[in-house]
Amino acid sequence: MTPPRMQHALSEASLPRGFRFAATACGLKKTGALDFAILSSDVPASAAGVFTQNLVVAAPVLISKAHLRASKGRMRAVVVNAGNANCATGAAGHAAAVRTVAETAKRLGCKPEEVFVCSTGVIGWPSALRTRGQKRRRLPSKWPASAFISLAARKAPA
Repeated sequence: MTPPRMQHALSEASLPRGFRFAATACGLKKTGALDFAILSSDVPASAAGVFTQNLVVAAPVLISKAHLRASKGRMRAVVVNAGNANCATGAAGHAAAVRTVAETAKRLGCKPEEVFVCSTGVIGWPSALRTRGQKRRRLPSKWPASAFISLAARKAPA
């Protein structure tokens, strides 16, 4: 299978120097629309976050809050997916968010706590990463001056 093609929705000139952005459709949305993006910085950058006050909190929110504290407000990447909120998914959802962070940190050569992960979409679906019996799609291993992470395609439950 051919990897999905990365789309640079923003020109390099529209980003601050040292930042990179790319987005792709990796199969989280049934429509085939862009559903995965990464914003990265070549060096640790100042970061802040505004998080939900809801009592029900998804794994990506818990992880990103902890990373903001642990990194003392420094980040190297924000990974975002749309189509799967990774909320109310239990230990498997938490593990998927941790794997996303770990793979991103490995590919960018940074500490995991410098990676924030955000998810939006349907609540209660199993994780989008390595779902049993699903095809694995690889995002391109390189994009301008850094690399991307691997994600599995996710189909909506029947």
